[in-house]
Amino acid sequence: MRGIDLSGKRALITGAAAGIGRACAVALADAGATIVAVDVNEAGIQQTVDTIGSGLAVRCDLGSPTDVDAMRDRVLAELGGVDILINCAGIISYKKGIGAFPIDEWDRVLDVNLRGTYLVCRAFMPSMRAQRWGRIVTFSSLAARVGGIEVGLHYTASKAALIGFTRTLAKEGGPHGITVNAVAPGVILTEPVRKQLKGREADYAAQIPLRRLGEPEDVAGVVLFLSSSLSGYITGSVLDINGGMYMG
Repeated sequence: MRGIDLSGKRALITGAAAGIGRACAVALADAGATIVAVDVNEAGIQQTVDTIGSGLAVRCDLGSPTDVDAMRDRVLAELGGVDILINCAGIISYKKGIGAFPIDEWDRVLDVNLRGTYLVCRAFMPSMRAQRWGRIVTFSSLAARVGGIEVGLHYTASKAALIGFTRTLAKEGGPHGITVNAVAPGVILTEPVRKQLKGREADYAAQIPLRRLGEPEDVAGVVLFLSSSLSGYITGSVLDINGGMYMG
């Protein structure tokens, strides 16, 4: 079996300041990719780049089309485009109930999670089409598969919409050599999840066939595969990463 070698590939990861996004950046860098770390947290993405030892850190609020355009212009000017696009950035909210959050919070969550992913894909699809090769990975969620357990309606709706987005974009990208897939992580021990589950980790682990909660590196390994030539005949798919908590 061939190993994964991303030498010469340029990989842009949104949400790269911490957690799963940072783990993805490290995994792709270890495989040889040049990393563009994107996040609204400027200090966090600089730390990611420092951890890797090279790369480009670009602050961007995905809820702002102007920010996304500026980020695109900088990346195109400095690198000429990207080969791999990992749409990891998102806002998570644990406000449960149809009346639990104001309309502006609904708008903000969907602006970042759904529209932000659309804006970034729109920004870099033309250069991928021109080179007739590309890998796009979007981030859905276990919540989109089974309904929100801890998370709110707005988060769940945004992640469910990204599944349809992924499949439609895969049809557009396929003739140009661009694969588009989604990952749907389950309970992954990022900082927000740790805070939400504090004291209840064992209860959640007991519901999972593998009897443990996920780590960011569990997701990064799947993203690395989907970013490589090994996944060249997979597109429009959703890969569930949840230890068996959901088997679809």
